[in-house]
Formats: sequence, C-alpha cells, structure tokens
Amino acid sequence: MPIERKLAAIMFTDIAGYTAQMSKDEAVAISLLNKQESILKPLILEHNGTYVKSTGDGSLSHFNSAVDAATCDKRLKESIYDDKDLNVRVGVHLGDTIFEKGDIRGDGVNIASRLESMAVAGGVFVSKEVHDQLANQKEFEGVSLGLQCMKGVGRLIEVYGLKGDKLSEPNPSEYQENKIAVHTDDEVPSIAIIPFENKGADEDVFYTYGISVDLISDVTSAGLIRVASKKRIEDAGELPIGELAKVLDVRYMANGELWRMEDMFQLSVELYDTKDKKVIWSDRWQENWDNLPMIKGNLSDGLLKALDTTSKVEKRIETTNTEAYEFYLKAIHKYAKRENTDDTEIVRGLLNKAIELDNNLIIVKLFLGVTYSQIGDYDKAMEIFTSALKQTDELGDKRGMGYSLSNIGNVYKNKGDYDKALDYYGRSLEIKEELGNKRGVGALLNNIGAVYHDKGDDDKALGYYTRSLKIKEELGDKGEIGASLNNIGIIYFVKGDYDKAIELFEQTIELNPDYAKAYYILGVIYYKQGNYIKAIQSYEQAIELNPNDALAYSNLGAAYNKQGNYIKAIELYVKAIELNPDLAMTYYNLGSAYYNIGNSQQQISSYKKAAKLGHQPAQDWLKKNGYDW
Repeated sequence: MPIERKLAAIMFTDIAGYTAQMSKDEAVAISLLNKQESILKPLILEHNGTYVKSTGDGSLSHFNSAVDAATCDKRLKESIYDDKDLNVRVGVHLGDTIFEKGDIRGDGVNIASRLESMAVAGGVFVSKEVHDQLANQKEFEGVSLGLQCMKGVGRLIEVYGLKGDKLSEPNPSEYQENKIAVHTDDEVPSIAIIPFENKGADEDVFYTYGISVDLISDVTSAGLIRVASKKRIEDAGELPIGELAKVLDVRYMANGELWRMEDMFQLSVELYDTKDKKVIWSDRWQENWDNLPMIKGNLSDGLLKALDTTSKVEKRIETTNTEAYEFYLKAIHKYAKRENTDDTEIVRGLLNKAIELDNNLIIVKLFLGVTYSQIGDYDKAMEIFTSALKQTDELGDKRGMGYSLSNIGNVYKNKGDYDKALDYYGRSLEIKEELGNKRGVGALLNNIGAVYHDKGDDDKALGYYTRSLKIKEELGDKGEIGASLNNIGIIYFVKGDYDKAIELFEQTIELNPDYAKAYYILGVIYYKQGNYIKAIQSYEQAIELNPNDALAYSNLGAAYNKQGNYIKAIELYVKAIELNPDLAMTYYNLGSAYYNIGNSQQQISSYKKAAKLGHQPAQDWLKKNGYDW
C-alpha cells in the first residue's frame, strides 16, 4: 500500500493508574482495558473515526475532523463517568499525518501522544489547531495552558484542556513549569542559527550544514523577525556566544548537534537568550532516519513560537522522501564550498536527483534555476522558474509562487526587459504582502526600485527605495538599512545633490563600517567636488575593504594624478589593469600620466591598448599623430 499524507485529527487515550492496577491485580487491569475498548470502538466508528491500534493501556485512532474527535471524546466521558475505576485521559491534535500499511505516523501522531500524557486523569487535552476548529461549537470550551514544550516534538504547542460537566479540568498553575517564557520585549526578535555540529562521521558534515542553512531560509521567510544570514555568521568566525551575538546584532542563538547512527539519528537543539543568559527552549530526538525531513520541518515552527513570533507565511511543501532530502542537503553544502564550474555541475546533478525522487520539492527546483541564472544562462533558468511557477499554482503553494515570480523577475531584469521584470516583481510583491513576509517585501521593493533606476526613472526608484528602507528599519537590520541608504544615496548622487548623497553614505557607513561600496561612491563625489584629499581617503578605505576592486584603484590613481603625484598614479593604474585588463579609460589615464613624466614611449603604448578596447579619445590622438593600433 503506498504512503499517503493528509490532514487528520489524531486521538490518543490511556487509562490513568493502569500500571499500578496491573501490579496490584492483573485480571482487574485487563478487564478495564477490555471495557475501554468495548465502549470506545463503537463510538469511534459512529463519529467517522478509525481505530488504528491498541497502545498497551490505551488506543490510537484518527478522525476526519476535530469536531468528530472531540464529540467522540465527550460521549466517551459521559459513558464512563460513573465508573470510578475506568479513568481515561485523552489527547487530540489536528495535523499532518502519514498513512502507511494500516498504521499512522508523523508529527500529528507524536503531538497527540504528548497531549495525552500531559492530560489530567479524566480530562481531554487538545492543541490550538483542534481548539480553533471547536471555536464555533457551543458545547466545547477550553482552558488555555499556554505554549508548552513537549519532548521530541521540536516546536512549542499551545495546549487547551476541554471543560465540561463530566470532564476533569486542569489547573493552569500546575502547568507553568513546562510553559515557555516567550519573547515579550518591544524590539523585533532577532536570531542567529549557528551551523549544527556534526557528531557522526566526517562525511556526514553536509547534513548539519545543510539543515542549518535550510532552517535559516525557513525562519527568514517568517513575518516580523530578523535573522542573521549564513554569510554574516561565517564571516564572524568562532567566537564566545555573547560576543558572537554582539557581532551579529542578535538576541537569540540557536544551535544543535546531529549524530547519524546507521538507520537512526540523534538530534538535539537549544535556543539561548543572550540578554537573559538562559536557554529558553531545547529538545532532543532519537528517531529512525526516515523521520529526519519531518523533524526538520518542525524546527522552524518551534523557533518562531519560542520567539513569540506569529507568521502568516505558509510552510513550504516538505518531502517524505529522506533520500531526496539528502541530495538537497548535499547540494547546499557542495554549493557553499564550490571552487570551480565542475563543482557547480556536481551541485546540479545532486539537485536533479532530488527532483527525480520528489518532483514536488519546489525549493530544489528554484535552487537549480538560480545556479543557471548566476552564470548568465537565462533561457535555462527561465525554463526552470516557469515550470516551478506552473507547479506551485497547481499545488496552491503561494509561498513557492512568490519565490518563482520574483526569480522570473530577476531573469527579465538581467536581460534588460524591465517592463516584464516589473510585472513579475509586482505579482510576487502581492503574494509576499499577503503572507506577511516582511523581509521578502523589503527585498522586492528594493528590486523594483533598482529596475526604475536602470530605466532612468529615479523619482520612482527613490519612492520604492524609501518604502524598502521603512520595512528594513522596522526589522531593525542594520546591514540592510545601510544598503537601502546607499541605494537612496546613489539616486541623490545621480540627481546632482551631492550634499544629501554624502549625508546618506555617511549614515550607511555608520551602520555598516565594512560597506566598501559606500566608501567608493563617496570617493567619486569628493573627486567631482575637487576635494581630492577626501577622495583619496575614501578610495583607500574602499580598497582596504575590497582589495580586488579595480575601479577603486583606477579612481584613486586619478585623484593622485590631480594632485600632481604622477608616479603614485601610475602605480595605481597598473594595479587596476592587473585586476581588470579591459579598463580602456584606465589605459588612457595611464598614458596621460606617462606623458606628464616625459615617457612618450609608454604613453603611446598605453594609448594603443586603450584604442584597441574602443576608447575614442585614444583613437583620435593616435590618428592625429600618425600612429596605428
């Protein structure tokens, strides 16, 4: 029988005090168990449920709806209320469930089991998902026990105890110990997800690296939350946790350990609050290897709930195929460590294997498309992104649609088809606004602004850049705020408002002292203003931060040339050409510097190289003076 995955209401029951009764009188205990089954099985069938199996002193069953399950529970309690020996407790959860060979498993089953074990004797505990379904049913009312940490679940579950004349009600004060102290500060929650530590064989390192990157992607897509990027984390290096949090400008740190043991794995995760200096959530699993994708799929939700962050972003479609997920994780790791085009081809091979095993892994298809887009193969990238868009539309996967549309927009922007780029960006923007993906909205507004800038409509560009800036300020991401200020500064620079531009670039640098591009453009502005000392200082700072910036070396040379320091200018022009031999203007400036020191031979040689690259003034000078090139 093939594996089927669907939403179901899962119910666990057990008899309170059964173990003690077994040790006292085995025959009485067995009779209680048989009595429970005789009452429960017909009730389950009557309420559109399916009895799956006995679980020792209890049972596992599933229903088509939460209302059916809760009604069955109520009828059960009414039936056994007067039987003081048969004290049954119940847990119900509505969630994703895997059906296979007459049995059920998955996240929904695990949560229902934990709810049952938490329940008071004679009571019914349900998750928020069930409680929400019962909201319009007058006969059901619940007592909130808050967000509870459940062993092996990997996310926080909001728990309710159902109230009723024949139901035992919980005392909320007795459940405070397990209740999570969630984020309550006014500031936007901020988190860094550190690459998990591999406790297994060296060749298993791709699991821990890939899972960490995958989690960063999931959490970043949530609503109002700031997440440190993988690059920033890697650039920070190995630091004590408190110092690392300061460098990354985050309050919370998540890390974990993964150990694969043949067909089993052990995973532990903890979330640390650097402000209060305490672990606010942790969990540990020891599961069959096939459950790894499911466990990973719950981690992001757990982190968000621990941070008291509500997200409207749809959970992406996860895979039940562990082998497909492995290929995806291998691809993430290989791509991050790639050194040449051969490595990129290996990445594509891994991604294609994942797709062959599970064609609904949209995130893998989008990743594949990006690898082609980055090398300029826009036709292949467009083919993949368009296919992903069609598939996400058919699946009703709005999150996937948003990413597909924005990627198609990127391709059109890179091809110079700005009108189509704006169309696809706009469609993606609508979806991300609907889902509450603040970071995604901010990025798209920035992209739209860039398109209008490329079109020469700087007024519209300024409007979109400003909107993007407001969202980034709301998220409190200093790096992203600096990038937006830089973009707005460029607009004012193009408009000729140098004073405003300088103000914005200085704000950029204050927020992000390592932003080389801001120093570079400041150098350009100071040069245009004739302030060569400040231009030199700015270009030198840009080069210190980015030693491979050929244009910064070239422009620095031009500033020294203006000061009459021709030897220094020549040195810098030569360095610029070493980094980029196609800089026609730099060859021309080099020739002019040689002229200034009386070296006509090198002047002519440099002009010829500039002319070959299409530099018109160099060509005109050579023609006038009878030289060929």
